[in-house]
Amino acid sequence: MDKVSYPDFSVDLVEACLKFGYYFEGMDKENVTRLVDQYKKFWFLIKKYPDCSFAPNTEIDEVWHLHMLLPQNYYYDCMSYFGVILAHDAGFGNQADEVDILNEMFDSGNDLWEKEFGFRLPDENELETKP
Repeated sequence: MDKVSYPDFSVDLVEACLKFGYYFEGMDKENVTRLVDQYKKFWFLIKKYPDCSFAPNTEIDEVWHLHMLLPQNYYYDCMSYFGVILAHDAGFGNQADEVDILNEMFDSGNDLWEKEFGFRLPDENELETKP
């Protein structure tokens, strides 16, 4: 595979999160920038490891949701970076028989995250989303 680069989004997701995102209310720009950078890394991993399934943590998932709420930008960014629309299976993991699968996807993705970036994402019980 060719060298994978980080995505270059067609919209300023930091500003979009600060302006529109209820989840991001009360966060400072530095923290939101960190979350958007993690979202870019999430895309990077998906592109670099196309045969792996990834489950984002809540922070990355919220940036993803906001990105999808800007459909023209999301479509353009997905097509430019992946060549297809990055599908989001909202609600996956809410059923009892899906929990173990979701946890395995998060853990295996986090192993690759640590390999690529040198640190692990916090699990859902450790997230600090608001000051």
